[in-house]
Amino acid sequence: MNLLLITGGKHPYEESTPILQVFLEADGHSITLSESADELSSDLSGFDAIVLNTLRQTATDNDLNHAQRSGFEGYVSGGGSLLSIHISAASCPDWSQTKKITGGGWVLGESWHPPFGWFEVTIDNPSHPVAAGVSNFWTYDECYCGLDIQPGIDVFIHGVVDGDIKPLGWTHQFGEGKVVNIALGHAGSSQQHPQFQKLILNALDYLS
Repeated sequence: MNLLLITGGKHPYEESTPILQVFLEADGHSITLSESADELSSDLSGFDAIVLNTLRQTATDNDLNHAQRSGFEGYVSGGGSLLSIHISAASCPDWSQTKKITGGGWVLGESWHPPFGWFEVTIDNPSHPVAAGVSNFWTYDECYCGLDIQPGIDVFIHGVVDGDIKPLGWTHQFGEGKVVNIALGHAGSSQQHPQFQKLILNALDYLS
C-alpha cells in the first residue's frame, strides 16, 4: 500500500515513528512521511491509506488548519482508509469531527491511564480480521481509560483497569471510509512488540 504516515507532536515520536516506518516498509508498504501534514490539503488520491502516529494540538503548536481538516475528512468520508494509533484521535481537540472519524479516542484533559507499565491485552473477537493470529498478550504500554467511544464501533482488543474493561482497538465506518483505531503504541518499546506490529499489519490488510 502507498501510505501517508503523519507524525509529530508532544509524544515520543522520535522513538516510535522510525520503528513504525521500518516494519511497515519491511512488509512491502511505501511510506510518505510527513510532520507538516501539508499533504492533507492537497490531492490525496494517490494514497491507499492515511496512518496517524501524531498529536496535533494548538494552532501555535501543530494543529491542523481548516484546509487540512477538510481534506482529511473528505478523504475518509469519500472512501479512503485510516489507521489511527495511540493518542492520534486526540488531535484537533476543538474539532468534534476527529472522534467521529476515528470512532473515538483520548480526550485531552479528561481521559487517563495508570502509570506506563505492564498490562494484559485481551482479544475480544479472535475472528475479527485485525485480530487474526493474535493471542492475548502482555505489553509495556499505556492502558487508556475514559475514552470518547462513538456508537457502532467494533471492538477487537481491550485492557482491564480496576476490574473494568477498557476498549483499546476497534474498527469503524466513517462515510464510505474504513477506519481502524489502535490505542496502543506510546513509546518505541511499545511499538517494537511483535503483537502490536501484527495488529498494525493486520489493520492495513483489513483497510486495503
